[in-house]
Amino acid sequence: MTRKIKMISLAAAALLAVAPVVSPAVVHAADTTSTTTTLNSNAENPVITYNGKKYDSNQDITAAIANSSFSRVPLKGSSTFIQDVKNAFSATESSTDNSKVNIVVYTGDLYTNIAGKYPVRVLATNKAGKSTALTFQVIVGNQGANATYAVAQPQVRGNVTLYTIRDGKVIHNSYGSYVLDGGTTVATFGTVEINGISYTRLNGPDSDLFIETKSVDGTYPESATNEDGQAKTVTKTLMHTAIAYNSDGHSTGKKYYAYRQLTLSAVKKNIKGSMYYNVQGTGDYIKVGNIDGTKRTLTRNAYIYATSKRRADRTLLRKGDTITTYGGSYKFKNGKRYYRIEGATSTNKRYVKVVNFK
Repeated sequence: MTRKIKMISLAAAALLAVAPVVSPAVVHAADTTSTTTTLNSNAENPVITYNGKKYDSNQDITAAIANSSFSRVPLKGSSTFIQDVKNAFSATESSTDNSKVNIVVYTGDLYTNIAGKYPVRVLATNKAGKSTALTFQVIVGNQGANATYAVAQPQVRGNVTLYTIRDGKVIHNSYGSYVLDGGTTVATFGTVEINGISYTRLNGPDSDLFIETKSVDGTYPESATNEDGQAKTVTKTLMHTAIAYNSDGHSTGKKYYAYRQLTLSAVKKNIKGSMYYNVQGTGDYIKVGNIDGTKRTLTRNAYIYATSKRRADRTLLRKGDTITTYGGSYKFKNGKRYYRIEGATSTNKRYVKVVNFK
């Protein structure tokens, strides 16, 4: 993921490396005298084992790792974090094949400059191309009970501006352009008011790093947090088959097929200028246009088609009408391109020719 964030204090250190780490699967060293399984009849999926429990489907395991050595990371990072995660997990081909599978650890959304809660993903892929992904939240910073967690709301292009406040003066861009990804769950430590503007302190009670309070109190924009400070989720229908991307905007090669229901982050994420939803419980991101669609205005009258030869109904859409289209266009057998439009379902196909929007 491309981020504009730079060093935010004179004492700040380098970020924890964000590249995926591939390691041979290792046997967890904890006591495994009793084994609990959470298999969900996904016999072809790889099986990941953590602390004696087996998983063969994508899910969040934050509660399971809460007391682990890697559940908390100090500000500025930990030199042992990646190794601690690698040592804790192992994987096999499937529930019927105990051949070991490599584990990949993704830390692309973990930022150790800002105290807060961040997702980490552990992924195993077997020879059949099936994958199992476990996601968990880690806490950055040793803030303890003094912190209140809140989700930072996006202000400009999905980012939240950071400020340094010293001696009662607000310093903006003193070390470059500071931004924080919208949707990040941050630890906050009270507020100060300067020139009529309220600022919320980050990182610790003595920190000089702040964001505007409106970014975390729900007044800018619509609140994206629940009462416990956790990010809200929404359930939406995927309207166009979509490629999954990682947090850096690179394709994972995985596809999500149209008309399925997905549980998504309520806050959209800006990745390299495009807006995405995170599929909850995974590290996958899907372009917003495949879900919410894009509003387009007709430049001529248009019919709605079910196929290249058959109209969906007798409706005539009028020039000047605004229609929601989903994802990219499809090329039909007649060589013409069509957009899927609002009202479409798996049993009610609805398309309009692209040329009618030009």
